[in-house]
Formats: sequence, structure tokens, C-alpha cells
Amino acid sequence: MRTILRNVELFDGGIRGRIPKATVIVTGDRISNVLSKAEAPSMGQDDIVYDLIGKTLLPGIINCHTHLGWDGYGDLREQSVEAAQYPVRAGIRVARNLHASLEAGVTTIRDLGVHHTALDAKQMLRGGRIAGPRVFACGAPIAGTGGSAWYSLREADGPVEVRRAVREQKRAGAEWIKVMATGRREQEYTDAEIQAAADEAHMQGLRVTAHATFSKGTKACVLAGFDCIEHGGDYDSEVERLLVERGVWVVPTFSPLVQQARHGPEWGMRKEDVERRRKALEDRKERDGIARLRRAGVKLAFGTDAGSPVVPHNEIVAEMESLLEFGVFGRVEEILTTATLKSAEMLGQAKDLGTVEPGKLADLVVVDGDPFTRLADLRKIDKVFLNGRLVVNRGSVVRGL
Repeated sequence: MRTILRNVELFDGGIRGRIPKATVIVTGDRISNVLSKAEAPSMGQDDIVYDLIGKTLLPGIINCHTHLGWDGYGDLREQSVEAAQYPVRAGIRVARNLHASLEAGVTTIRDLGVHHTALDAKQMLRGGRIAGPRVFACGAPIAGTGGSAWYSLREADGPVEVRRAVREQKRAGAEWIKVMATGRREQEYTDAEIQAAADEAHMQGLRVTAHATFSKGTKACVLAGFDCIEHGGDYDSEVERLLVERGVWVVPTFSPLVQQARHGPEWGMRKEDVERRRKALEDRKERDGIARLRRAGVKLAFGTDAGSPVVPHNEIVAEMESLLEFGVFGRVEEILTTATLKSAEMLGQAKDLGTVEPGKLADLVVVDGDPFTRLADLRKIDKVFLNGRLVVNRGSVVRGL
């Protein structure tokens, strides 16, 4: 039995670009063929056929920076305590966040930690007990005692203890390690601790990333061999050069800054916190810095920092709009390629994910509209297929998954 999606405006993730009136054929969990308008497929009696005139088909969106243990609505510290002490409450929140991601067209996420919530989610997903995107998880982020967001992570001091913390995450099932290299200070870990995290992660067969928004801490991470940097920043020219030379990925996350500055009052944020975010947004340094990284040739992947205040897991368009507004990208096609093919490459999953072509896993998103003409149409998700299976229909998660 095959699933046939025909008469659809296809964006294949950046291989050939946009293909009008295309037909995509799915057999089992993989794409078996992609046909142009001139090529009519033969139909079998058992084929499931969707006629998608007026709709757009995309590869599944990949969100490379999420926090399943936070939902975008509540206090981060309070939710982190719940994740550690009240697993039932945390589990309900995580399940809702997974559903919200699917309903936004997100079929793969990389979770960067609130304790071990994402590792627990992976276990539930494997057993089919909850529905959600595939998850690549870091386990608990690692930081020095009292470091940024200490209430949600594994505190570790000194190279030996940092190595122990990395091994703990590996034992728990992590595929990535996250280190809080900067925070309120330009560097919150010593060079030796940062090097220990990178060396141990790679020895364990894991990739390693860092929260690093200042040049000093970012440089230490790049020199230590980190694979990825989160958030980005107003880096100096030496850091820009090192990022390009060493092929280190950067995942910008404008959403917390922009959404909190512009919509914080509607979400009940304190006046002083909103004002602080507004001043940071007006300063332009961070957003101009990210655009400069792109021009310099730094590899960018897509992430929203979902779960942070005013960034729920079903809001991905705001990040894309910011990437356009701030001149990081000039065209919607570039953003969608970053959120599909490039993000799959960053995860090391481009063999199976990121494009619509024969042999790839059938992660497909049907949009009721044309996001290339009006990006906001990407909020009108009609259908989502994950591994060839219909998981969202007419915008809602399919029951009985």
C-alpha cells in the first residue's frame, strides 16, 4: 500500500527548489518517488491518494533548539523544579509540548535540556505511548555551580567532574552534550573545563554544543573542538574566522528576545523584564552580529528556543520572520532550506532527513496556502506525515497514535 500526494506545490528542501503540481509517493516509511507535473503515477487499488490542489508540501521542519521541560507560559525555575520533583506534572507538560510541535509541522527536534525530561520523552515515544517528533536530546546541560539556569541542569566543577557529568548524560541516553560556557559573564567555565567537556563528549561518541553569546567564551569552545554554538552573538572578527575555518554550526534563536520585547506584557511578564528585553532588541548588536555571521559564511541551523517565556512549542513562524526582518536571510526559500536540509546536516541526519527525495524518510508537511508568498501561511498546517504515517490531519494530532 502506498500513500500518494498529488497536485501539490512542492518545496523539496533545496535540492531542486520549488516544483509545481508535483506528486510524491510514499511506500512504507520512505519516499519512493517524486514526479513532476508531466509524470502521472499509476494508481493501485489499495493506494491512499490525497489531492492537494492549492496546498504546499515541505519536508518536515527541524527545530534544533527546544526545551521540552518548559512550555513558554510558566516560570522557568518553577517548571524546572517540577521536572525534578514531580515527574507526572512534567510528563503532562512534555506530552503537550510534543503535540504542539507536531501541529506546527515540526517532525524532528533537538532538545537542549531541562534535567532529563527529553530523555524520558524519547522512551515514551519509542513505546508509542505518546505522539511527537523524533527527539535528539542532550540530557541535562552542564554548568558550574550557580551558573546560568543552574536549577535546570547538572552542576559540575573542575575538569574531572565535568567529564563525570558528560558520562552520566551518555549513560542516560544523550546524543548531544550541552555546556553553559557563557551566561551573565563572558565565560562561566575555565578553558580547561571547556576542553574536558569537548574531549569527553567526543570520546563517548557524542556531539557537543554550548550556550555561548560572548566572544571570549565562544572562542574557548571553538578552539576546544565544539561542534555547535547556541544563540550566536556580536562576536569579534577572530571568532567569526574560527567558526568558518573549523566548520562550527551556529543556531540563532531570536524568538525569546523578540517575542518577549514585543509581546511580553500580553503574557504577563514583569514590566522591568520587558523593558530590559526591549532595550536589548533596540541595541541591534545581537541581530546584526548574526547577519554578519551569515555573510562571513558561518553554517546556520534553525532553532526557536521553544519553551522559553513567550516561545511556545507551536510557534516557529516568528523565528523565521525575525530571520528575514533582521537581514540574516533575504528569501523564504533560504530560511526553509535552513530549517530542513541544513538542520538535518547539523544533526548528522541528512542521509534520512531534510529533503523530499526518493530514499529519504517520509517526514512531510502539507500547508494550506503558499508560505513563499505569505510566510504566515506556514501556521496553517493541514497534514503532517512522520515516517510515512499521518500524524496530524487538518491541523490536529491524529487520535490513537
